Amino acid sequence: MRPHRWPAIAPPPDRGVRVHEPMPITAEKDLTLELSAVTAFASGLLLQLAMRVNGIRADFARYETRPLTDPQDWSARWSYLSVLIGVDDRDEDGGPADPLHPTEPGVDESGPYRTTPWYWIGTYPRTGALAITTSWTEIGLHPTSIVLALGPSPFPTTSDSDVGR
Repeated sequence: MRPHRWPAIAPPPDRGVRVHEPMPITAEKDLTLELSAVTAFASGLLLQLAMRVNGIRADFARYETRPLTDPQDWSARWSYLSVLIGVDDRDEDGGPADPLHPTEPGVDESGPYRTTPWYWIGTYPRTGALAITTSWTEIGLHPTSIVLALGPSPFPTTSDSDVGR
């Protein structure tokens, strides 16, 4: 069975309810990744992450997210923070989530690299638990997993369907 993909969809315009406080996902000498917010809506969840990278790893991150302007350049690759989301029993290892509004620094920028992607999850877990696995091997971030205990949905009309919004 193919894993479910969570597409980059903007959250609904209505006001959501925060269902989880900010928490660190990983903290290393020159890299921090945190869950900034989890906001529930009647049609799903919005996950907000914040990543800050310093030193040589910041240079790698900028290189990996640079604009690719030469289609003939076979060495040109692009990578970004990988996020897999597991909801209920849908995906044992989680399905990929596409980022919305990632901040991509300019190519010639120096100093820390910072990105604050959002991820739309078009359902609320029936179990109240959400598994998140993050990685970005190109800059040395190895897979890190956390399980969020969200509790029951604050919206009684939240369905168990896979509708995106």
